[in-house]
Amino acid sequence: MQELGHEVSFIRSHSAEETFETRPSLARRIRYRLRRPADTAGAGAELLRIIAAGEHPDAVWVDYVLTIRPAIYREVRRAWPATRLIWYSEDDMLQPHNGSVWLDRSVGAFDLWVTTKSFNARPEEMPARGARNILFVNNTYDRNLHRPIALDAAARERFGAEASFVGTYEAERAASLLALARSGVRTRVWGNGWQAMRETHDGLVLERRPVYGEDLVRVYCASAINLGFLRKLNRDLQTCRTVEIPACRGFMLHERNNEVGSILTENEQAAYFSDDDELVRQCRFWLARPAERTAVAEAGWRRISSGGFSHHDRVAEILAAATAQG
Repeated sequence: MQELGHEVSFIRSHSAEETFETRPSLARRIRYRLRRPADTAGAGAELLRIIAAGEHPDAVWVDYVLTIRPAIYREVRRAWPATRLIWYSEDDMLQPHNGSVWLDRSVGAFDLWVTTKSFNARPEEMPARGARNILFVNNTYDRNLHRPIALDAAARERFGAEASFVGTYEAERAASLLALARSGVRTRVWGNGWQAMRETHDGLVLERRPVYGEDLVRVYCASAINLGFLRKLNRDLQTCRTVEIPACRGFMLHERNNEVGSILTENEQAAYFSDDDELVRQCRFWLARPAERTAVAEAGWRRISSGGFSHHDRVAEILAAATAQG
């Protein structure tokens, strides 16, 4: 937002203790289970302080914050009637664990409800819960981070594989990756929760840790095939990986559906699979064709890097839509 020329005040929505704790406290877990999380960072109080200071922002952008009480939004609306109140989330907001009682009671307060879940925009989903002026947007990448980089042999050895996946453990993902390794494709996995995977294989390397920032880019650039699994609990049709991998000029093999197919053309800008058998076939096919694989990765990079998929592009689009609502 600042790089687009806006003046931005940032309000922290999580305390430092919550940010760095390895295991949430019992009280915090109970409150989240009851869908009544505490505002430990004082985000609501900070909004009230800004109001009291006499500031008048053009927009308040709430980025998946579940702790702000409805009374705070009412005060925002009273004090700043011309200010656009924007909600943004990349999660499926119909899932109870992604929301809170406070958010349930505040849905109608927002002038613009922005989601990367196309199904959340259906009349029977968030509109039925009071959301007004819903804007569906595709996922985005950080143009300052997600880009092609050159790697030496040591970096490729450290971060690459024939097939790599970056993401959280899910039983279905584990079964697919195990099937891939058993087929002879050397596979590497980065992410949280993989300690839960009991069965393994010599061809499946579980790093058992997440990878972020520049190291994430190195994985995408070092791997012959980057896998794009979708999170079934979130009813995913696309994820951040969907655009981050091609933004790094990585070759992507993604779970098939019409939505992601409309973003990246099959076999021209990305490859797709629908089940474990096709996953194995596709990996074998593309591993045997490095030149064609490189051409697909190049075409995918051109599509994403020039197609309005950066954070900068999306922020500009959302702010323009919010202004139009005024």
